[in-house]
Amino acid sequence: MKWILTAFVSVTFAVLSFNAFIANDLSKGRSENAFIGMMTGVYGWLLSSIGSMPSGIVFALCAIGILLLAVLDGRGAKKSDF
Repeated sequence: MKWILTAFVSVTFAVLSFNAFIANDLSKGRSENAFIGMMTGVYGWLLSSIGSMPSGIVFALCAIGILLLAVLDGRGAKKSDF
């Protein structure tokens, strides 16, 4: 279940990153999914605030960070011998 959620969220960030790099306006479409709608709102705000290239970089770093956190979470701490 963790990997399904991780894949969904990281793909969402990757798509938003790609759309920011090509300066695509996503405000024309509406989504019934609350998470996608929230991310589209954040996307529009970031695009108008800092521009398309920095927004694309931010979303790409978020997608990579989510994948790294999921991988590192799977590696449990070694139990010490008591």
